[in-house]
Amino acid sequence: MEIQQDISTFGICLANPITKSCAPGLLNGAGAVLPTMRATAQARGNDVSKFYGVILGVLLAMGVVVVPAQALIATIEGCPSCFGSSYELEILGDGTAFTAALTIDTTGYTGPGEFISAVNFKVANDVTSFSLVSAPLTGGALLTEWTTAEVNISNAGCNGGGQGFVCSQDVPTVSLAPVSTVPLVWNWNFTIPEGSLFAGLAGAHIGAKYNNALGDLAGNITSEEFAAVPEPATLLLLGTGLVGLGGFAWGRTRRK
Repeated sequence: MEIQQDISTFGICLANPITKSCAPGLLNGAGAVLPTMRATAQARGNDVSKFYGVILGVLLAMGVVVVPAQALIATIEGCPSCFGSSYELEILGDGTAFTAALTIDTTGYTGPGEFISAVNFKVANDVTSFSLVSAPLTGGALLTEWTTAEVNISNAGCNGGGQGFVCSQDVPTVSLAPVSTVPLVWNWNFTIPEGSLFAGLAGAHIGAKYNNALGDLAGNITSEEFAAVPEPATLLLLGTGLVGLGGFAWGRTRRK
């Protein structure tokens, strides 16, 4: 016997030196795979697929998977201190670095005052850094006309006690965020100690101070806490884990 290589198909053919034909189950002279070898390769391919499927299923079931940062979104409306407005807080990030977006829809506002002069949120018992990224601005105002501090809201604006609050106040004009049909949005970057984010935002706080153009309106303060909301990353891990276990069980059944 001599070994003949079919270069066009990168196959190996054990050819008869007289007939130049291949042995059954290997590549024939034209490089075509005979049924015996095709079936064997297919079976091996299935085994490899099952092996990696089982490994992936086990890793998913164990939660050993990298999940992109998911947003936590909590909403409040119809609350005693909402004054007809609705509030949405969105937290995005992981570890220690996060972003926060507070959206206030004042279309249904029923209280006195024409502006929101201060807003705040709290999602951990401590914040290590914070900065206001964007806020409502009217009349060509600059973002620097909003000041931010780690305090709660009071009738005087960002001037209350407490820790972990991020509060932004419109100091100079008290007219940058007018109550209107357009949702008002504030965005912050902030950092907190590792693992200190309130789980599911349970106990997270939002606040808003409604004011008049003179800045002397007292009492119109929204101050509310959120109940827990589902965490998308946790739900994704649970779902993929169950799918992985299902695939693992199916593979075992097929082998039997």
